[in-house]
Amino acid sequence: MTLFQPSKGKMADRLKIIEALRLTPERIGEEVRGLSEEELRFRPGEGQWSLKEVVGHVRDFAEIDHDRLCRMIKQESPFLPGYDQETLVRERNYQDADLPAVLEELASFRRQTVQVLTELVDASWTRTGRHQERGTFSIRQHVEHLVRHEAMHLEHIRTLMQQATAGRAGS
Repeated sequence: MTLFQPSKGKMADRLKIIEALRLTPERIGEEVRGLSEEELRFRPGEGQWSLKEVVGHVRDFAEIDHDRLCRMIKQESPFLPGYDQETLVRERNYQDADLPAVLEELASFRRQTVQVLTELVDASWTRTGRHQERGTFSIRQHVEHLVRHEAMHLEHIRTLMQQATAGRAGS
């Protein structure tokens, strides 16, 4: 089952997508810069993620999706298993992690992905993979999904940041 419509695009469109991915670590870093450890660890409710955990999830997503991208390039329509993001965030204990180190890991994975995408020939953007939850999609559709996912989490980070710092104005 394919959940994505076919996507066609010229080089300029692909470069915009690649640039959006390239800028994600920097944008996230700018959002969380200057926040206290207490604000970074703030959870708005039971079972909800803190800023540190959201950043950790984006880092995990960058790592896993870089691997998926490479498999789609090297293999014919590889199976791309899903993963339990909640379990991974807990296992990696991002709540107690060093946030600058997590951000650097995110930036490193993102640099690798940007490099691969920059060197990818036109025809390779149509190569496909089969995701256990999202169905079959092309590299182009995969990368567009990454951009949307990261934009959603940037908004999530901004919302969490406002909630975490709400008491600051009254101090």
